[in-house]
Amino acid sequence: MFKAMHPTLPEAITINDYIHLKRSKPSTGPARCPACNQPLSEKAVNDPDPAVKAHFAHVRNPKAPKCPIKSEGAIRYSVLTANLPDTQAAADLRSSFFKNWTYHWHQFKKYVRTADIKDFTSALREIDNNGVWKYQNIHEHEVIIAMLATRDFKPTKNSDGKTLRSRWVRFWFRSHVTSLQQFWNIGSGQKDLIRAEYDLSEKATKIKEDKFLDFKVVAVDSTFLSNQDFSEAPRFVHVVMSERFPKMVTPPEPLEEKK
Repeated sequence: MFKAMHPTLPEAITINDYIHLKRSKPSTGPARCPACNQPLSEKAVNDPDPAVKAHFAHVRNPKAPKCPIKSEGAIRYSVLTANLPDTQAAADLRSSFFKNWTYHWHQFKKYVRTADIKDFTSALREIDNNGVWKYQNIHEHEVIIAMLATRDFKPTKNSDGKTLRSRWVRFWFRSHVTSLQQFWNIGSGQKDLIRAEYDLSEKATKIKEDKFLDFKVVAVDSTFLSNQDFSEAPRFVHVVMSERFPKMVTPPEPLEEKK
C-alpha cells in the first residue's frame, strides 16, 4: 500500500509524507488501514534497490479482523437475497429505479469517476439478473452500491484507443461488513465505501495488496434522486439503455431529418 489513513487526522497520507512526519515527530503513531483500521508498518524504506519502493504493510496479528484489502484475489461481494422476499415491493423498487435511471447513471459516474455507459449497463444487468430488488431494507439510492461492490472496473480504452480509465478500481466495505445484507442494515449516517485504485492491467486476474496505489472514503449519497441536473442523459446513453433494457427504457425520439 502506498497510501493509508493518517495516524491522528481523518485523512489519507502517502508513504513518503508519513516517513517525513515520523522523522520530524518520532512519537507519531502508526498509519492505519482504511478498511480494517489496523496499524501499518513501513517496508523497504531504506532498500538500496531503486525498483523497490517504500510502502505500507499490515502488521501480522492473528487476532486482527480479516481485512478485505489484504486479501489477494478476494471474491467480490454477491447479491444473495432472502428466501421469502416481498415480491411486490421488489417490483415497485425495480420500476422506480428504471423510471429514475438517468439519476442513477450520473451518480454512478460520480462514484466510479471515469465510467462509460457499458460499465453501467453491465453492472446493472448483473444485479438485475440476481434480484437485488428483493433485499430487505434496501433503498433506491443504494441499488448502485450493489452495482459498485459486486464487480471490478478494469482499465479501459475507447474505440479510438484513448485511455478512459488507467487503473483498476474496486469498491470495498469496511472490514466489519462482509455482505450486502449487513451493509443495508447499517445506520444511514454511517454508510460509506472505500474506492480503491490498483496498478493492475486489464488482463490481471486478481488484486494484490502491493499494487494498492490510492483510495478515497466515499460517503453514500442519499440525495441525488432530487438533483434536477441528473434528470437528463446524452442521447447515445439513452439509446444504449433502451437497447439493453427495452422493456424498461423507451427509446429516445427520432432525430429530425435535416431539410
